[in-house]
Amino acid sequence: MNRLVVSFHTLHQVLSAEKALRASFHCRVTPIPPGIGDSICGMAIEILNPLERDSVVNLLTKNNLAPVGIHEIS
Repeated sequence: MNRLVVSFHTLHQVLSAEKALRASFHCRVTPIPPGIGDSICGMAIEILNPLERDSVVNLLTKNNLAPVGIHEIS
């Protein structure tokens, strides 16, 4: 199963996103996998059910927490 990793510019954004997402989704803070990018903080949110991608993006957008990227990793 693929992993869905949501990246942000700052750790503050990662922690705010985690707080917003935990009420509705199974997620966890995780280190950024190698090769994703250097312009981000080094931590991300992993969504444990990748099929919830659209709902996660909608909630983050609603909370003004637009991610830098959403990465599917096998």
